[in-house]
Amino acid sequence: MDPRRLGYFLAIVAHGRMAKAAEVLGVAQPTLSQQIRALEQDLGTVLFDRTSNGMQLTATGLALREHAERLIVQSKAARTAIAELEGGMTGTLRVGVIHTYSMAFLPQMIGSFSRKYPNVRLKVEASNARSVEQRILSGHLDVGIAFDPPQHLELGVDRLFEERLVLVLAKSQNRPPQQSISLAALARRPLALLTTAFATRRILDESLGPDVKLDIRVEMDSVEALIELARSGGLPTVLADRSLNARKDLAVIPIGPPWIRRSGALLWDAHRYQTAAARAFMAIARSTTKSL
Repeated sequence: MDPRRLGYFLAIVAHGRMAKAAEVLGVAQPTLSQQIRALEQDLGTVLFDRTSNGMQLTATGLALREHAERLIVQSKAARTAIAELEGGMTGTLRVGVIHTYSMAFLPQMIGSFSRKYPNVRLKVEASNARSVEQRILSGHLDVGIAFDPPQHLELGVDRLFEERLVLVLAKSQNRPPQQSISLAALARRPLALLTTAFATRRILDESLGPDVKLDIRVEMDSVEALIELARSGGLPTVLADRSLNARKDLAVIPIGPPWIRRSGALLWDAHRYQTAAARAFMAIARSTTKSL
């Protein structure tokens, strides 16, 4: 398949109308229409339903979109590989990280990388694990820091560390230190938790037995807000211990035994070329987390 025609196809998908796609691409609309018809003839199928509401993908068009996006990403990766051989390490490295890790050790990684590779621009996105994985596979991110195992088997994985889920609450001089808390005891406490969009919450939910039901009073999509709520003496929460970055104003109680664990990991698209910048960042991530 002609990569140029695939690019035209994806432009129409993105903009929904032939006229708008032609304008963005800087080509005449009849030329664009002709190229799409030629692509459909090559494939022996119809890719779009032409409607009054614009260009709607057919079932075969939907199937082609995923593969076309992957081919375009791989084509760009090939050009990057050649450029690296000729010009050294430059360009932009796009890194995705889950919210909790962005507070814990990402600043140290960024500082080390920027000092060592000043000609590489870093673009960092903080999100939930599901979004990080999807954006790696769609080609919008080069490397991510999330969880092992990932939800998508197409991802390469390098486990960095393990951490435990803990109950987080305000530190009190009047409360003796507690070594651990069972799930049954946890269920008797009113809690503020992350929403089920976060892996931390899903791991906690999966650890509950059939007879354990948590008393969830508040759900939030902000780790920082939950920490502040717990610190101020409000509702306690459940987070991973590394996300707290050794906060001295919080009491942290491991949940278990058995302990509830999760594994932090580097993720990348196993079917895509890893740039020199991505490989360098991953090496720094490994050394940074190893020393923590």
